[in-house]
Amino acid sequence: MLLKNTLMIAMIAATVGLTACTESQKESTEEAKQDAMEMAEDAKKSSAEMMDDAKAKAKEMKDDAADAYDDAKDKAEDAYDDAKDEAAELYDDARDEANDALEDTKESAAEAKDEAAAKIKEACIKAKKKLGQSTDGC
Repeated sequence: MLLKNTLMIAMIAATVGLTACTESQKESTEEAKQDAMEMAEDAKKSSAEMMDDAKAKAKEMKDDAADAYDDAKDKAEDAYDDAKDEAAELYDDARDEANDALEDTKESAAEAKDEAAAKIKEACIKAKKKLGQSTDGC
């Protein structure tokens, strides 16, 4: 009976030991599982933060690109307007100069016509006097 009791105590001790061993493995597994879950959660949070940072940076770059486009567009429009204004000014100046030249030419032509008419009249008078005719028709 002592042998049976000893054997029984040994079996109980072994079962308790196995249970303790299994229990500690379970605890260890649970701890590892818990650690893995925490690491996964941290990785998820980190990924979400990285994604948010990337989205913010992309939006910032998009806004910068839009601003650069708007600036370039404004500068191009300003340059076009300046060129158009300058061309209009040059056109107006050329037109004014052409009108002035035309007026000068008209005046010169009128003066030349008057001078020619005076010379023709003078020649007519001289010719009629030489011929002894009346100068009334000159």
